[in-house]
Amino acid sequence: MSHYIISTDNCVFLICEGISSLDEMTAAWREVRDEMAEKNLTRVLVDVTALRTNPTMAELFDLAKLFWHDGFPGFGRMALVVRWDQSRLAKSLETLVRTLGMWLTVFVSEEQAEAWVLKGTQDEQAVEAYAQ
Repeated sequence: MSHYIISTDNCVFLICEGISSLDEMTAAWREVRDEMAEKNLTRVLVDVTALRTNPTMAELFDLAKLFWHDGFPGFGRMALVVRWDQSRLAKSLETLVRTLGMWLTVFVSEEQAEAWVLKGTQDEQAVEAYAQ
């Protein structure tokens, strides 16, 4: 799996593509977590629309535990952008993570995900200005 991390003043964006293993997802998430800690950020948008693999239910549980144990702030926001064919498993992950007290929402639209995750931030104002 290849991944890209883009950091702004208010959010970290993680874009994943190719074939992914749980170990690779864990390594990418730890990079995101470190970036968030370094810049004192509480919002992240993860785009997995270019992934060619789907995690198993057991891997979803492991991802949920990873997010929870790895210090994601309880008041933070995480948006997950998926394709339609990924949405069933992604909604399962959303449910698991929310039961742990995290605010993760799944989207099939990158624009909606970005608007939600940036709601109330300076980046939201920049996105709105750029769209006009």
